[in-house]
Amino acid sequence: MPKKIFILFLVTSFFLNYGVSYAAEALFLGPLIKEARENNPEIQAAKKRWDASLSRVPQAKSLDNPTVGVTFEKIPRGTIKLDKTMAEDRMLSITQMFPFFGKLPLKGKIAIVESQMFASDYKDKELEVINEIKKAYYDLFLKYKEIELNEESLIFLENIAKIAEAKYIVGDTAQEELFKIDLEIVRLTNIITNLKQEKSSKETRINALLNREPEAALGMPVLSGNATFEEDINSLYKLTLENQPELLIFSYAIEKNKYAKSLAKKSFLPDLMSGIVLRGLGTGSFGLWDLMLSFSVPFWFWTKQRYEVKEAIANLEEAEAAYQGMKNKALSETKDLATKVAIAKNKINLYKNNQIPLLENSIESSLSSYRAGKGDIMMLLDSERMLIETKTDYYQALVEYNMNLADLERTVGLELKEVKR
Repeated sequence: MPKKIFILFLVTSFFLNYGVSYAAEALFLGPLIKEARENNPEIQAAKKRWDASLSRVPQAKSLDNPTVGVTFEKIPRGTIKLDKTMAEDRMLSITQMFPFFGKLPLKGKIAIVESQMFASDYKDKELEVINEIKKAYYDLFLKYKEIELNEESLIFLENIAKIAEAKYIVGDTAQEELFKIDLEIVRLTNIITNLKQEKSSKETRINALLNREPEAALGMPVLSGNATFEEDINSLYKLTLENQPELLIFSYAIEKNKYAKSLAKKSFLPDLMSGIVLRGLGTGSFGLWDLMLSFSVPFWFWTKQRYEVKEAIANLEEAEAAYQGMKNKALSETKDLATKVAIAKNKINLYKNNQIPLLENSIESSLSSYRAGKGDIMMLLDSERMLIETKTDYYQALVEYNMNLADLERTVGLELKEVKR
């Protein structure tokens, strides 16, 4: 009877100590995404490229610079005395090239479409960095949970070891069981050490994306255990076609090449060169003046303009084919990721609603049996290990669900949680 009372006392102490948790400052995803948008160098570089492209629009629509010249005619032989020339032989000229009607507007439209391509590239880079932030955040969450679960398991084992040692002292267990428990404690201690190093690496990755110092402190990520995403696949296809930046870039390439084709056809048309010459330079007033008009003649059209049009047509056809290929790829990725999200969601529900409750009940039953002197420590140990492994699988499924959802948002081109359903 004294033996049983002593062991019961240890088991009671185990219940009081088991499940101790350690709180850490919460780290939320929303502020990290906001900070990345403001501070990530790659996002800022993409934004500056977009800003630069906007500045090229008015340049493309502008005329070329006029040419201003000074001419002195009939300079006397053997002298450079320009004032010896006749007033009407000293001239100030101004010339300007005027492209044929419609060419400059087309160049402006091409520049506008190019700026839209840079805007889509900026959006694409933003989505890419946000996707990386989310994945690093979910990875860090998983490391915290793996450390937490293994530390709980370590506490469990250390308490089991105390009970086993007490039973060994009174002759109720074999020394071999003590060795097995000690080996498991050493294994878990090593796992926890490695997980903490991996956690530090994940924190450095987040800091790099935020343009922070590598060792800046971060809290513990918070992730909801609910998997509630629902979206009709046809709606996802529609959103992908409307919003994916890469796909929009390809569609803008088609538009750009259509304008380039029209511009190439206008290369058959002549440009106008006009000029005004004012005579009497240096006399205080201008006298006679000349007007000059000339046209460019596309004389070598069969070797130049003709092939400009052929090139433009080929570029347009290439852009259309590339868009179709990108469209097929994007829709395929959307379907694949939507399927992965659904599968991960099923895993979460399986672990959360079935396996974990069953294992928790199994451990409770094993502890009750052990309390009554009928249980086996090793069976209890196996049940605990299985529970920790299943909880780890649950958190891995939760992270897998959120990562696949993040990839789906990256493919669709917007935050799906913002979509009204």
